Amino acid sequence: MKDVASDQPVFQRRKRRDAVENRERILNVARHLFATQGVDATSMNEIAQVAQVGPGTLYRCFAHKGALGEALLTEEIAAFWRQVDATLFPDAPGSALSQLDWFLDALLRMTESHMPLFAVLLEVVKPRHQAYQNPFYSAVHQRISHLLTKAVAQSETVELDVSFAADAILAAITPPLYDFQRQSRNFSRERILAGMRRLFIDGLRVHSQQATDTGGKG
Repeated sequence: MKDVASDQPVFQRRKRRDAVENRERILNVARHLFATQGVDATSMNEIAQVAQVGPGTLYRCFAHKGALGEALLTEEIAAFWRQVDATLFPDAPGSALSQLDWFLDALLRMTESHMPLFAVLLEVVKPRHQAYQNPFYSAVHQRISHLLTKAVAQSETVELDVSFAADAILAAITPPLYDFQRQSRNFSRERILAGMRRLFIDGLRVHSQQATDTGGKG
């Protein structure tokens, strides 16, 4: 009994190591298949076969393709926030709207780079409103809200319902809409960004509101 007990930690360590290796192999295979043949054309069974793991092992690690997409995005999202924090460090001096402009550009670039994974992530979210409660959406909403609050304090914009405005900005660039505009409307990323700037950067500036008021009086 003593020998069995002493062997138990070794067995547990080997089991944990095998689980980690299986998970990494699954992620590497999924990343390759998603990139080469697309997310929709890749089934969970195919991922299991190529990764040489049983379906049970695959589903213990990842319940669905959305979970796989989330895991694959983790590293990319972490890199995105490192870039954001290095550029927009807390209380960075300068125009808040200019900082928001930079942030929206960076956000669109990441969305463009990882569109299939964002799309599959949203497809499996039920109920749908949970898509607006995930950590990434919440963090982006918080950052936009901070910049809008700063813009109001700097008198760059009129008074705003900041939380609503942040949701409105994010609604305009949700991955499904962005994908539709890129693929079906053939909008370039630059055109979409220009539209965002027109509405949510230039459109919020105090001088834009003043020009509108003057025009209305005329």
